[in-house]
Amino acid sequence: MLIERVGEFSLGWGESLVWDDRAQRLCFVDCAARALHWLDADDGSLHTLAMPSMPAGIVPTEDGRLVGALDDGLHLIDPEAGTTALLSAYPAGLGGRANDACADFSGNLITGTLNLGPAEGSSWWYSARHGWKLLDPEISNTNGPNVCVIDDTMTLLIGDSSADYYSYPYDAVDGSVGPRTVFGDLSGLAGVADGAALDTEGGLWCALIGGSQLARFTPEGLDRTLELPVANPADVAFGGRDLDRLYVVSVQLGAPEGTADGALLVVDGLGVAGRPEPRFTVA
Repeated sequence: MLIERVGEFSLGWGESLVWDDRAQRLCFVDCAARALHWLDADDGSLHTLAMPSMPAGIVPTEDGRLVGALDDGLHLIDPEAGTTALLSAYPAGLGGRANDACADFSGNLITGTLNLGPAEGSSWWYSARHGWKLLDPEISNTNGPNVCVIDDTMTLLIGDSSADYYSYPYDAVDGSVGPRTVFGDLSGLAGVADGAALDTEGGLWCALIGGSQLARFTPEGLDRTLELPVANPADVAFGGRDLDRLYVVSVQLGAPEGTADGALLVVDGLGVAGRPEPRFTVA
């Protein structure tokens, strides 16, 4: 296994990694710089698009654009045209602005409240046709949402940075969930829940910010951990042509001089691969 730095750039607050398998493009944001970045597989140069406010929760759409969580709502982002446009304001019950996000297999979006510390928050479902629906009223800070099938049951996974990673039976058609259970118990691990990505074997790779590590959880519990040369890994995504490279983005703010914090890392040789990211349907 090999862990390497990608490029020479550093990110103030790297977040929201996603691999667009159609464009062969890695997208991520710098919350501190209010910028969207991307790297094309056949280029390697860092591209940047300034955002009108702090971006998070970047999700590819079926029409080739991105949808992202900004200060005032969900925005449609076109990196090629260099434009952003408000798609939907947040519901009043969200209690602020949204953080991380994902799409499900039916083209809907899951996101939730951004809180930098323990506070009231919630997770939500959004459909371009039907609008917003509350999923869980007790998620302080939504991170690492993913939808998958576990034991023949459609399942939603959500990390709460004030607690653990949870799982719910999930109905994408009406935007509802069943009772939640703990999927990834963080009580014995350093760091708190941040971004996450699924592999094809059903393992959830979780960035534990403040813990200098990734943790992989399966339905049976903690499977493995991976130490990293950064203190604050913030998100992960499988990418590359075979989806067998695991990218990790990190946070530089507050880090001592001379550290790798703020770097984009890539991990090769894990022995597992990811899946194409589900896409949001705009209309």
